[in-house]
Amino acid sequence: MEITRCLLTGFEASKAYLFLALNELFLAVFMILIESVTSSGVSALVIVVYEHVIATILLALLAFFLERNERPPLSFKILCYAFLLGLLQITLCQLLMTIALQFVSSGYESIGINLVPSVVFVMALFFRQEKLKFWSINGQGKIWGLVLSAAGALVLVLWEGPVLLTSRLSNIQAISDGVIGLIMIVVGVLATSFWNIMVKHVTQFYPAELSLSAMMSFFGTIQTAIVTVFVISWSSWELKWDGGLVLVTILLGGIVVTGLSYYVMTWSIKKNGPVFTSAFNPLLVVFSFLLQTFVLGDSAHLGSIVGAVSVIFGLYLILWAKANDMEKKEIVADDSVYPPLIQA
Repeated sequence: MEITRCLLTGFEASKAYLFLALNELFLAVFMILIESVTSSGVSALVIVVYEHVIATILLALLAFFLERNERPPLSFKILCYAFLLGLLQITLCQLLMTIALQFVSSGYESIGINLVPSVVFVMALFFRQEKLKFWSINGQGKIWGLVLSAAGALVLVLWEGPVLLTSRLSNIQAISDGVIGLIMIVVGVLATSFWNIMVKHVTQFYPAELSLSAMMSFFGTIQTAIVTVFVISWSSWELKWDGGLVLVTILLGGIVVTGLSYYVMTWSIKKNGPVFTSAFNPLLVVFSFLLQTFVLGDSAHLGSIVGAVSVIFGLYLILWAKANDMEKKEIVADDSVYPPLIQA
């Protein structure tokens, strides 16, 4: 009985770390599947729309049954926030990132994704959702953690060995197309970073994460579908099932990578803040490297190993600093419960 209680306590304390790490792992698997199915002629934009339809249905059902008695009254203000969140995370981030792959290589996108924690950190400071004492040990831990994570991600993308390789970033077919793709990536990074900040704000007065995620996914799906209709031909909506791989990709994307992922990120931002949640983004590159090396049989290079270690160590510094911040907040909260022994 005591062992079970200890296990439950340990899981409760570490579930945010576990869920966010698994979120990046499943995203890495999903990206490999996307690359496989799109190479056979399936439109990535159609996959995005279909997976969000499944995610919306899943989140709506979970919200209906699990938050029936906890959900605050719905208002026009909440609907507007949900519409904005769907616009930021789904339409301006995921959709633009997907379209950008038609103009630039995935290396640029990997760089953009792994710069999200730094952008979120700056935004969180600006909107006073994060405090930074520059010369304190926690402040230095956050700064150097972000630097190491970003640097490690860049090493993973740009450096394979003793010589800097530029082939991954030299696939731009035309300068104008490359500029368009880079602009899309920049907009996507800024959109998802601001989404992290907005979620923290909205969950303070609408603490129903499942319901908020469902509404966000619903509005984002409609927006994405409308844009996709004007971008691709009608024939592209007919999927080539490719032995069931397309179906597996859509189900994995809709249920786990999009549906449950939105809930996990919304829940984590509400509980731990946007900086903590976005700090796990660089793990995507690490998991992609591990899958490509040990599952797909690609060769491992010194740069990949150095970059992976740097990302992990940087993530550890950020989480260590955030854990110290939360521990101090708990101590202050505990002290405030008891009145002072001597009162003036």
